[in-house]
Amino acid sequence: MIFQQFTSNKASILIWELTESIDDLIVELRNFELYKNEYLEIRTEKRRREFLCVRIAMNKLANYECNISYDDFGKPFLNDKTFEISVSHSGKWIAVICHPTQKVGIDIECPSEKIQKVYKRFLSEIEQKDLSDGQNLQQLYLAWSAKEALFKIIGNEAVDFAKQLRILPFDVKKEGKFEAVHLPSNSIYILNYLCYTNFNLVYCIDNN
Repeated sequence: MIFQQFTSNKASILIWELTESIDDLIVELRNFELYKNEYLEIRTEKRRREFLCVRIAMNKLANYECNISYDDFGKPFLNDKTFEISVSHSGKWIAVICHPTQKVGIDIECPSEKIQKVYKRFLSEIEQKDLSDGQNLQQLYLAWSAKEALFKIIGNEAVDFAKQLRILPFDVKKEGKFEAVHLPSNSIYILNYLCYTNFNLVYCIDNN
């Protein structure tokens, strides 16, 4: 079911709590036949439900029955190029964003304490000092999601999260914005975030 749908700087965003059965999702995806062969290649029930849900969500945001494909790097795109899109899923949550002209990136994460074991892999030493030295779990998850969202926009020039992307210091609220720098190009990106009980969401609309 749709948890929330809203717009931000001409981008449309939909958050979905995936509670439906596969049969219910197939019925709701009106252009299922378009994806049937691809769907049948998916092995797990969880992945099949995510596959269906993402396409239903994109149809709702685009307001027509669109066709999602993937490039050689696994990045989704619409075949007719009507919108720039990005998708993410974590646990039972799905997030989709689209914009008519600008590149977008989105990441949704269900927090857990395991982030404290891995944050030094994706944050530089400077970032670690700026971001609570790993003490603020929600801040760490927002930083991780920000880099995931930026990677979806920038691509392989942002594959090394610790060396190529820098999150600037910020305080965590229920929602807000913070900045990040793509170091190779010295480009600044603004990240928007929302914090809920069950997940955090970060998205970026590329203005560079």
